[in-house]
Amino acid sequence: MQGTEVATAGASLAGSMAESAYAHLHEMLLTHRLPLDQPISERGLAADLGISRTPLREALRRLEGEGLLERLPGGVLRARRITVEEFLEIQQLRRLLEGEAAAAAAGAVEAETLASLRARIAALLATPDRPLPERQEERLAIDLDLHRAIAAAAGSVTLARLLEDLRRRMLLFTTPRAPDRLEEVCAQYGAIIDALAAGDREAARAAMAEHVDALRSGILRHLARL
Repeated sequence: MQGTEVATAGASLAGSMAESAYAHLHEMLLTHRLPLDQPISERGLAADLGISRTPLREALRRLEGEGLLERLPGGVLRARRITVEEFLEIQQLRRLLEGEAAAAAAGAVEAETLASLRARIAALLATPDRPLPERQEERLAIDLDLHRAIAAAAGSVTLARLLEDLRRRMLLFTTPRAPDRLEEVCAQYGAIIDALAAGDREAARAAMAEHVDALRSGILRHLARL
């Protein structure tokens, strides 16, 4: 009996470690700490996450099964880059769903959350001399936190899951760049936050649609210059 309990506890711990590894890797995909065009090093990741390679491999297999990683000849894994067509389809879906989520969340996001986002945006704009990669990392973190706050306040678990999946797939299209004008994207965030704080459903929907459209247009302009 004692041996069975030990085995059960061990399996539970391994499962917990694999779940934790999956969550960390998922966040690394969203923030592009797993670059799109570089092979994934199991040894390096295991060291970074402080776990053995067994739960790490389980997490990697899960992400591969979800289509977020692809296996190259020789068994090497890397983050999968989606096509332009997939990106445009995802952005159209995001425009519809993110807008509805923002409308549903209007007046429901905690004031403290909105105040914190406003303060972070102001701090980002107030430090133009910070290295560009640091500013971009913070902008992306603000973007993620704003969208997640909206999804959580929208009142639909299914919608929140759909939005998270669309977002991570969208980020498999291109490495996020600093917007051409950081002030413009921060103004878009501000308009969304103002509408949420005012409980104005239509303004929130419109501000979110403008934000998603601007992201799509900016990336397409960047591709046209390549």
